[in-house]
Amino acid sequence: MKYVCKKCGKIYNADPEVIKCECGGALWLDFEGKLTKADIQQNDFTMWRYSTAYPVKRDNVNISFGEGLTPLSEINFKDYNIMIKQDNLMPTGSFKDRGVVMVTNYLNNLGVTKFAEDSSGNGGSSYAGYCALGNIDCKIFVPAGTSQGKIAQMKVYGANLIEVEGTRADVANEAMKNIDGHVYVGHNWHPLFVHGIKSVAYEIWEQNNFKAPDNVICVAGNGSIVTGVYLGFNELFNSEEIDKMPKIYGIQSNNCNTLYREFTGDTLEFEPVPTIAEGISISKPTKLKEVVDLVRKTNGEFISVTENEIKEALFEIGEKGFYIEPTSATGFAGLNRLISENIINKNEDTVIIISGNGLKATDKIMKLQ
Repeated sequence: MKYVCKKCGKIYNADPEVIKCECGGALWLDFEGKLTKADIQQNDFTMWRYSTAYPVKRDNVNISFGEGLTPLSEINFKDYNIMIKQDNLMPTGSFKDRGVVMVTNYLNNLGVTKFAEDSSGNGGSSYAGYCALGNIDCKIFVPAGTSQGKIAQMKVYGANLIEVEGTRADVANEAMKNIDGHVYVGHNWHPLFVHGIKSVAYEIWEQNNFKAPDNVICVAGNGSIVTGVYLGFNELFNSEEIDKMPKIYGIQSNNCNTLYREFTGDTLEFEPVPTIAEGISISKPTKLKEVVDLVRKTNGEFISVTENEIKEALFEIGEKGFYIEPTSATGFAGLNRLISENIINKNEDTVIIISGNGLKATDKIMKLQ
């Protein structure tokens, strides 16, 4: 396998020690999956039923909780029929499991047994869980003040946890500097991560009667859900399994909205402030221009919402029976905006992805009541 930098064009041989380009750009896996209905492994009821399209095949997966095939539920939301992809029900409680299981098996098959990760919470929880299952030594760097539910989860899994004062970028820098014999597996950087995330697109396609929805709404921090959704549906489009790409809508908080600023042409020189949507509080996305370009290609948009809109959406969707973390509620705040501004309409198929479980952030949710 090869890695390629879309910023400068340099190509690297895939190697556990190679995580980003010498120019500072993010690396992408030089790989395009192909998936047809006939490729689906019907006796496998996990995300690995689509392994034909993955860089890691099912036979090489030795560390797995049986992740994937989360429910696609339909609700009436303000007279719109909305489909909700419940990745809050993944094994460690977030969509990150899709990417982490791909990276974990890839590296472990190469003999890597010590991981170092930086995370705002869910990525760390996911790596901690999969490392516990695979007997892998795991060191995780998180921002000081991370939700206690996520901290507890990582500690119970047995991870070596280091809390770092400062910004999310400071946390990543600490993780990269203090490797200490571990291989850095940062989910915002690793080229294989988004090739696990793209499984959510395959599942939505199959669960929606093998059709692409008109719209997919997802929260966006570094943009891994956006990228995964695009990659998955683009591969289905290239395989002629769907006849259109869904519009992708990436939702951010006003308090930290670099992707939205890039999309709208606003200045990137701003001071991010704390947000209740901690999972997307990333002021320096690793694939900024690339992720924004993917959304543009689908004729979608980035939308930025207020903290109050996020809070209101959290309790609004809670009254529909979905207990989600504030980061995920950001997506529903964006959905409210898309409806109120008539950007989407009632006769379209619209899917929104729940990124994380509310149980991870109960301490912070209690303070919002």
